[in-house]
Amino acid sequence: MNTASLNLPNHLNTLQLRLEHATDYELALYYFLEEFAGDVKFIEQCQQEEAPHLLAVLKLVAAKALGKPTSLDHSGVFRLHEFAFNHGNAQVGDRVLLFFYFERINTGLMALIPGVRGAAEVARFRLPDSLVNPKLN
Repeated sequence: MNTASLNLPNHLNTLQLRLEHATDYELALYYFLEEFAGDVKFIEQCQQEEAPHLLAVLKLVAAKALGKPTSLDHSGVFRLHEFAFNHGNAQVGDRVLLFFYFERINTGLMALIPGVRGAAEVARFRLPDSLVNPKLN
């Protein structure tokens, strides 16, 4: 697997469609892990990004999933500018947080591994309209 870089527009479209699924958006997580996560050429195309607005929302989503306030440590955010697509990871206590986010549809997915109730805790999220990328101000 790990072939996202061979046809990024197609793979990103598939990922977005799976994320938008009404009830089973965990399919998006599995697709991301299978097609994107180990694809070195995909990762090399991404640029490191400071995204405090995105990290702030992820911190809130993680705290809600865990049922307690939390912090994000050792975070990394990466961006494919051409596709307005962000992805990355952080450490939340003894868990790993993975995420990806489509700016054009203001929708992302966060996974905590291990999850509170199993292998992964998965949540979709959106950024509030009032929260924007500071680079755009």
